[in-house]
Amino acid sequence: MYQTVYTKEYGEIRFGWIRLLYACTATLGITVGMTMLIAPEFSRKIVGFPFRLPEEDPIVYGALAGIWTTIGFVCLLGLRSPLKFLPIFAIQFFYKFAWFAFVFFPLAAIGEFPAYGWASAIGNLIWMILDIIAIPWGYLFATDDPLRYSTIQTEMHKYSSSESSQDLRVT
Repeated sequence: MYQTVYTKEYGEIRFGWIRLLYACTATLGITVGMTMLIAPEFSRKIVGFPFRLPEEDPIVYGALAGIWTTIGFVCLLGLRSPLKFLPIFAIQFFYKFAWFAFVFFPLAAIGEFPAYGWASAIGNLIWMILDIIAIPWGYLFATDDPLRYSTIQTEMHKYSSSESSQDLRVT
């Protein structure tokens, strides 16, 4: 089965990494998001582990839970059509980047970042690294018709049954 596609227009597209990120994001987004919606008290114990998250405004907490759950379900669609749903990873990457820039770093700089927030900081950093590895940035920000995916997909399926190669070059 194909793992990586090399294209002249978009560079390297790592389908194995993309699918792994969709699967992980779907699993965590749905399980954590639904737990936050259904059992908010219990979720405060696990989301900030080993600390307990403080009481939040239920509207904000519920909105965050709904967003995480929705992203998780959209990632299930991404497993089927990996390139079509790449913008969800861009959203994920940039909201975590904004969180670091406007929440983590300012609080850490003055020594007021709370201990219960470290689980979120570490998780966000790991996810950002995975996003950087998985996202085919050249494809995502292409100015031409990025739905040339049909050409890439046709070539991948032509060679996907080949047991000899994990890589495919499309020019």
